[in-house]
Amino acid sequence: MEKDFEVKRSGNMLDIWLDKELTTANAPALTEELSQFRNQGIEKIVFDVTGLIYISSAGLRTLFFAYHDLGSHAKIVFVNCAEEIRDVLDKVGMTSFIKFEEDLEKKSRYRINHLCDLEDGKIEQMAEQRKKNLDSFSANNDVVCYSMKMDQVED
Repeated sequence: MEKDFEVKRSGNMLDIWLDKELTTANAPALTEELSQFRNQGIEKIVFDVTGLIYISSAGLRTLFFAYHDLGSHAKIVFVNCAEEIRDVLDKVGMTSFIKFEEDLEKKSRYRINHLCDLEDGKIEQMAEQRKKNLDSFSANNDVVCYSMKMDQVED
C-alpha cells in the first residue's frame, strides 16, 4: 500500500500532504512521524488537504497533537480544504487555531496527478463519489462533533 501522507521539513515549518482520508488507519502513523519534531522549534504546519474527503476522530486528535505538542501552539494552515471538512472542524472548535487558504497551483497539480489519465465518465463518477463521501462525512460527524464540543471546557 502506498503511503497516504507525506511530511517535509523546511526550517521551522512542516509541509504535510494528506491523501483522501485521515483515520485510525493512518492518523497514528502520522502522529508518530510528527512526534520526531517535538521541541524542535516548529512554528508553522501546512496541511495540503486538496484531496482529503474524510477525517475521523483519530485524525482530529492528530491535529490537536500537531497544534499542542510540536511547539508552543504552532500555526496550522489547511490548504484547499473541502467545505464539509471545514464545517466539522468549526463544530469542534478547531477553526480557532486553523487558518484556511486556497492554492490553485496545488489544485491543478492534484488534478493532473490524479485525474489526467482517467476517462471523462470516470472523472464524473469520482466527483459524484467524492460528493457522496463528503455528504456522508458531514452527516455522520454531526453527532460526534456535538458530543466533542459538549466535553470542551470554556475558558
